[in-house]
Amino acid sequence: MGFFIWKCIIFVLYNFQIKMTVDTAYKIILFAINKSQNGYVSPDEFNLIINQAQTQFMNYLLGEFQQYQVGRPISRVQYGNNETTRQRLTPFIKSASLTVGGDGTVLYPSNYQQTDTMWTTNDSRVKFVSQDYLSSYLSSKIDPVATNPIYLLNMYGFKFYPSTIGSAKINYIETPNQIVWGYTTDSNGLPVYAPSSSVDPRWYDVDMMEIITRALRIIGVNLQSGMVSQYANEIEQKGQ
Repeated sequence: MGFFIWKCIIFVLYNFQIKMTVDTAYKIILFAINKSQNGYVSPDEFNLIINQAQTQFMNYLLGEFQQYQVGRPISRVQYGNNETTRQRLTPFIKSASLTVGGDGTVLYPSNYQQTDTMWTTNDSRVKFVSQDYLSSYLSSKIDPVATNPIYLLNMYGFKFYPSTIGSAKINYIETPNQIVWGYTTDSNGLPVYAPSSSVDPRWYDVDMMEIITRALRIIGVNLQSGMVSQYANEIEQKGQ
């Protein structure tokens, strides 16, 4: 019963919260820097740093190469390893239909980052195969590619076998949008937040705390995400 209640709480946190704006993220970083007396971050510096931190966090969730262990070729944290990791990336999971060329090739979808699942149009699985195993799959009598399609990856897109597959369906992780704190300047040359030219993050709030924590580390402020959350609450209470 307790496990069921916990899963319900996680579901609510990830599906019914209001996502953080880029303005709030910038305010939290400025607040944390002020608390630590660590200088100032300009809007342009913030835009650079927050996107570096976002890329780091995405890389962490997808499975950093540095985390792979000898004899165990999966990272400690990796997309697909568990429900929680997958849930964090749901804002970036997209679906698309692929029209496969006569040679079995098709370009990656726009903003493609990593494959989630691949199927034929009648919902049969299309299995990923690395190039070094291709010949054994093509010669297989047990699982012939004619009835059990496979695909490979190259720098341009997908290569399907059999090449006559015609079409496929894909779920994939897309690259996050660039987060932008847009601004104008007042009569004193100071930046003023401009929502119309800003781009908000698409991450859930709990994940933005992790991204902000990484951004602060780039700046030189080492905090845990719990402290960042506390700062966010202080900002909300003060109405800054």
